[in-house]
Formats: sequence, structure tokens, C-alpha cells
Amino acid sequence: MRKLILSLTLALCTSMVFATEIVATVVFENLTDKELKSGEFTIIDLNKKIEISKAENFKITLPEKGKYQFSFVSDDFTAYTFYPTRINKRKNTITVRLMKKIESKNGGIYSFRMNLETDLTDEQIEDRITQGTLNFIINGINSSIPEEYMKFKEKYGIGLIKENCVIDPISFKKTRENNEMIFDYLNRKYGTEWVKELKTKPFGIK
Repeated sequence: MRKLILSLTLALCTSMVFATEIVATVVFENLTDKELKSGEFTIIDLNKKIEISKAENFKITLPEKGKYQFSFVSDDFTAYTFYPTRINKRKNTITVRLMKKIESKNGGIYSFRMNLETDLTDEQIEDRITQGTLNFIINGINSSIPEEYMKFKEKYGIGLIKENCVIDPISFKKTRENNEMIFDYLNRKYGTEWVKELKTKPFGIK
């Protein structure tokens, strides 16, 4: 009898855990005549990257409903990522729109993330820090993270995301606003000495 009760309790707890998970669908809209052969889909808040080899819809599992940020990059396309502000059981579709690659004079591509919030209150910022989902954004030709940022996240709880080396004007503006928001928050809380700990400054920070 005791084993039966334990088994039922365990089953109930397990079902409660999985009941909070949200399954979302990633949908591709390829507006070009070119076939997608490689790309990388990222669940930014979870630091989870998924390699993509074809433009086929697929599902992802999120730990719970709420706000998430997603991005998709490919060497062969300009990618726009659209998704609800809050993911839940009814609003759970993430759309990746592939368009002809836009190049700058120096080469490179850009991707566009629609839902980067840059007007968070101090309380919301601190919630993101607690969750480990607040990040500076910089642009570069590779995905390596400088060691100073690893130490910085251990100390302040704020990490770093690297995007493509060239981005569109709207994403460029959002990136600057994101970094300036974090900069202003850290200045209010710690003064200006913290800046000296970052030799590689995110865009928008002097």
C-alpha cells in the first residue's frame, strides 16, 4: 500500500511538472527561390541553439509560459523572426521569414528580432538577472564570448549575446537601447566603476 501511494504521488508530481511545459511550433516562410541548407535557431533566454538543415516546421519545448526571445541566422538568407510577446498554449507559433540576403559593403548579413524589450523597470531587470536572461548584445564575426564577460556574469548576473557582424537599422537601434538600458541600471546600482571591468565595450557604452 505504501509503495502504491508513493508511486501515485510520484506520478502526480511528474505530471504537474510536465503540465507547466509549453510546446511551441517554429514555422518557416521562405520568400526566395533558394533552398535553406543550414542555419541556427536560438532560444536566447535558455541559451539553447538548434542546428537547422532544411526549412521544415519543428516543435520546441519551453519550461513554462511567458516571455522568450528567439533568433535565427543563416549565411544564405536575411532572417526575420516573429513571435508573440508571451508564449502560451494558444499563442505558441514562432515564424521565421527567409528573404534574399542583404549585404553591406563589407559583407555580412543581418537578422531581425522583433521582441527585444528595452524599457524594463529596475524590478523587471532584476527579475531577468535572477533568471539569468539579461544580456548585453555585441556584433562580431564569430560566436566566442570574451573571458571577461564570463567573469562579469558571475559577478553581476548579466551575460553577453553575440549577433552577426552586420544588422539592419531597426535591430541596430534595439541593440543600442538594450545595452544603454543595462548601462543605466548598473550605473544607478554600482556607480561607474563597473565599466572598467569590460575591456570590450558593447555598442552604446563608452
